[in-house]
Amino acid sequence: MTPLTSTSVLGADAALWIAPLLGFAFGFLLERAGLAHAPRLAGQFYFTDFTVFKVLFTALLTAMLGAFWLHRVGLLDIELIYIPETFVLPQAIGGALFGAGFLLSGLCPGTSCVAAASGRMDGLAVVGGIFVGVFAFNAAYDSIEPIYSATALGRITLAQLAGVPTGVAIAAITAIALIGFSVCGRLLGSRGLPGNGAARNRTLLASATALALAAVLFDSRSAVQASTAAAAMPAERDYISALDLGERIAQDDRTLRVIDVRDEAAYEQLHIPGATRASLADLATIPLPADTTLVLYDDDGLSAAKGQALLRSRVSALILREGIYEWIARVQEPRLAADATAAERREFERGAKLSRFFGGVPQSGVPRSEVPGGYWNGVASNRDTRARLIPAVHAPRRRGC
Repeated sequence: MTPLTSTSVLGADAALWIAPLLGFAFGFLLERAGLAHAPRLAGQFYFTDFTVFKVLFTALLTAMLGAFWLHRVGLLDIELIYIPETFVLPQAIGGALFGAGFLLSGLCPGTSCVAAASGRMDGLAVVGGIFVGVFAFNAAYDSIEPIYSATALGRITLAQLAGVPTGVAIAAITAIALIGFSVCGRLLGSRGLPGNGAARNRTLLASATALALAAVLFDSRSAVQASTAAAAMPAERDYISALDLGERIAQDDRTLRVIDVRDEAAYEQLHIPGATRASLADLATIPLPADTTLVLYDDDGLSAAKGQALLRSRVSALILREGIYEWIARVQEPRLAADATAAERREFERGAKLSRFFGGVPQSGVPRSEVPGGYWNGVASNRDTRARLIPAVHAPRRRGC
């Protein structure tokens, strides 16, 4: 949960040692809780046993409320936590297949491993089925890849999807979980929350409710503070355009250094030529000569702006305003509308020259609707446009668990 490796609290060797220890501890606790027994897990589908529901939602509430408040008190940088990308259609299909397999076997991947390690033949059979499924997926990947990469929403949270503050989303999920606990208890003729003892249950309920309501109030206050802090945003002189950056890279400017402050997976998928990756924590210790011109970029400029603030006293740091999206839209794959103006044509020729230098493919005569928008042409960009544009210039990568 805490990004100890990204913040250099733990080295790579320590992380390799801790991972199996956490895995063994997780498996031990699953076995002790009885969650490696198929009848208990299958009971969720027949409304006869809600242990898994209670355990999973208790874990969800603990992680969600814990991450929110640890971030707010400065003990956890939530921006360093990796958020997997959302692909609605393939993940819906995968969820349906996963649920069907769960119902038929009574085990999920994690519990099947625990069951197999405990010597149960049903667990061993499910683990074997998992390997068969992995093999079948890889063998069929080329055929199903169009579905696999469809309906991309990027790295998005429920709060962003619903267009509400994070605190409101936390309160809504907490309410759903607590109502679910209560309903489960009534269906089984017992009182709701997991654990024994009415007093402890009431304490858990009150604590979760208080933390969720406080999250709503805190987020509202933070929104007001954020609006008053707008003046602290970087000034226009603190930005560099993708075209200016591309020209300096093409001219082999030895005083230029480009740093990608996104996570490692995004960097590996696509990055600006010559750029190196560094986390915000790394920026504090990176040696930088005084005459260096540093350019920071991310997905939307927010993390880059934080990095610039950290480095303001050490070196001249510029921000690529719309990050990797602007680089793709203006340098990697520039597009010229069929009804382009003379000014747009001049700008396109400048970008097309750079595009060919960096191995891109400029396109002219495209419909106006296919020309990416951004601050440079006064057409607001949006998440859907970015999600379509980035995969278009990079072959889809297979996503892990």
